[in-house]
Amino acid sequence: MTENIAFIKGRFSPAEAADVLLSLINDKIKFHTVKSLNLRHEGPDADLSSEDRIKELKEAKKIIEQLVLSAHKNGYELEINSTIDIKLFEKSYS
Repeated sequence: MTENIAFIKGRFSPAEAADVLLSLINDKIKFHTVKSLNLRHEGPDADLSSEDRIKELKEAKKIIEQLVLSAHKNGYELEINSTIDIKLFEKSYS
C-alpha cells in the first residue's frame, strides 16, 4: 500500500517559508541527534546513518537560509511544493 500526501503546497513570504522549512529541518536534525545518541549507547559498531543524515540536513538548512535571504532581499515569494510518499512494509526481524 502506498499513499501520496501533499504536505506543503503554495506560495509563502520569506518569513513564512523560513518558519515552515526551518522548523521541519530542525525537527529532523533533533530526531536524528537523539537517535544517534541512543545508538552510541549500543556500542561502537552501532549504525552511523543518523550522523550522516544530520550532515545532509545541516547542508540543506544552509541552502534554505540562503534562498530565503535572497528572496527577502529581492522582494520575492517562495513557492514550495512537497509530497510525502508513504509505503507500508512488513516488519523485518533481525
